[in-house]
Amino acid sequence: MNQFLVRPPQAVTEHFGPLTAGRTWHRASEGFSGAIVWRGDDAPGTPLVALKGWPPDVSAERVQQIHYWMSQAARLPFVPSVFVGTHRRTTVFADGRLWDACRWVPGASLTQPTEAEIRAACEAIAQLHLCWPLALDRQPCRGVSNRIDVLTAYRRQLSDWNRDIPPVAPELDPLLRRAVSVVARNTDAAIVALRPWASRPLPSRPCLRDLRGEHVLFHAGSVTGVIDFGAMIIDHPAIDLARFLGDFSALRESVFSEGLNAYRATGGALDVPDDFIRLLARSGFICSLLGWLVRLVVRHEPTVRATAIAARLTHLLECAEQITHF
Repeated sequence: MNQFLVRPPQAVTEHFGPLTAGRTWHRASEGFSGAIVWRGDDAPGTPLVALKGWPPDVSAERVQQIHYWMSQAARLPFVPSVFVGTHRRTTVFADGRLWDACRWVPGASLTQPTEAEIRAACEAIAQLHLCWPLALDRQPCRGVSNRIDVLTAYRRQLSDWNRDIPPVAPELDPLLRRAVSVVARNTDAAIVALRPWASRPLPSRPCLRDLRGEHVLFHAGSVTGVIDFGAMIIDHPAIDLARFLGDFSALRESVFSEGLNAYRATGGALDVPDDFIRLLARSGFICSLLGWLVRLVVRHEPTVRATAIAARLTHLLECAEQITHF
């Protein structure tokens, strides 16, 4: 039996010593990055430790940089503390990937947060951004250039997919056909709307970049955890707000105003119009759908988690099919 099905690698639990001793291990729900996460509970059943096996292609230098940024924000109670193992190292290599250990933060993500919870989340995002210094030089938003590159790279392929998209899985095929239609309909308009921002210098700082709604945890209306720092880069803070608020825009458009007002009231600096953040969110839906088409149709990635993929595609389509302009 694969050891990942029963417990974390022994080399990892030994590296983090007393933190992992006597823990009961449970596999946490998986995302789509290729990472592996184990939750370690104490004897009464309280979750205490998260062991993360990073995707195999992630370097030690990359993880160390992320740990440094997390340490800068460690004063915030909702940021997971990074634990140190033997030889004062925060990572260990085992079974083909790097592993680290963090404090397990409590709470649960919300699919339909209230207005007050949206505001609380954006206040937390502002506090998080303020822990990180601004870059010395202003630079164009990388989120803009990334979107343009993705949309441009596969624009020609969309016409082929429109005529005949090969079958992938029964529960995914109808969603992928809808995705092709939505992406083809919006690609050119998204590129045109993004281009004026492609070379505009903006203040930048570390950002999470993958701050989806499921990565903000709540308990009793308060933010208790912000998780998954694995996609961090230097960029404009709008990229995080667009990702988080965009996840709930299918519920009501007013979440943008509520969230951005709360972000600014907490001290978060946004020297861009609100429409730029909406543009990043809307174009982000199109790029995410295109990304799934590339993964499943071009790269033929496994669909063993077809149900989870279908749920993600459905959510993206619900958001993207409401787009009337960028």
